[in-house]
Amino acid sequence: MCSDKILELEYFLRVRPELEIYSVSYDVYKVKNRIIYSPCEGLKRAQRYLKKYINWVYPLELTTNKCAKVHSGKKWVLKMDIKDFYGSVRFEDIRNVISRLFPYRSSVVTDYLVDLVTISNKLPVGAPTSAHIANACFLPLDRRIKDYCNWHDVTYSRYMDDLTFSADSKNSLNSVEYYISDIVQDFGFRVNKKKTRYISANKQQNVLGIVVNKEVRIPKTLRRKIRAMIYHCAMANGYIVPRPQKYALFPESDLNRLKGYMNYAKSVDIKTYMKFRKYSKKLNVLKEII
Repeated sequence: MCSDKILELEYFLRVRPELEIYSVSYDVYKVKNRIIYSPCEGLKRAQRYLKKYINWVYPLELTTNKCAKVHSGKKWVLKMDIKDFYGSVRFEDIRNVISRLFPYRSSVVTDYLVDLVTISNKLPVGAPTSAHIANACFLPLDRRIKDYCNWHDVTYSRYMDDLTFSADSKNSLNSVEYYISDIVQDFGFRVNKKKTRYISANKQQNVLGIVVNKEVRIPKTLRRKIRAMIYHCAMANGYIVPRPQKYALFPESDLNRLKGYMNYAKSVDIKTYMKFRKYSKKLNVLKEII
């Protein structure tokens, strides 16, 4: 490890934040009764320091775009989910990841760093470090799964706790499902059976919010939403005709959201993005949204 990173670590160890200080909320919309831990400012600052080291050794290179594109044009897609991903990461795996970051430090330092990122020996949902540590702990299992899938001519990708497989034979995916259900238990994880889904090419193969049937596209519902927002932006600002009474002014928050949608479309579905550009230019609103 380079000297400036050692000095930065020493600094952050000296400026010890107040530990065990979290505010707690409940995620009632996505996962019923899932607890979200929000660290205090001092603890969050320390965790962000540590996250840089974790990402330096175990770079988090997962993107929804990359994970979805590899499954384009396959006859069958299998989607699986790891149940309670953060909570299932074993404490010994967390400690091993931390100790490998600073191999020349004492066990006291390792114990202190582990205390920074865990609550009751578990990774808390809401801490800046949890996703990076969970990903690092899953990497040995990733290698086992990739080897199995390569042997059976199955394409595999993972975005955190979302596992996606694709092949031209459903039988190949059947064997993968049984294998995954068994192998993850050896590492302390469990498959969420309720979220296991097989999707044929006759249906919309939606992987991480991206349609991958014949070519990679954003879903039709999102395309319609973006087009409607472009029209609303043009009408609300009077770019087509004087603003009708029913169209309120287009707020800056909606404009920023529209810009984000346009950038997302550009990165995922360039054909649709070019259509949006053409439509925006026709409505004299192109400069406003790109």
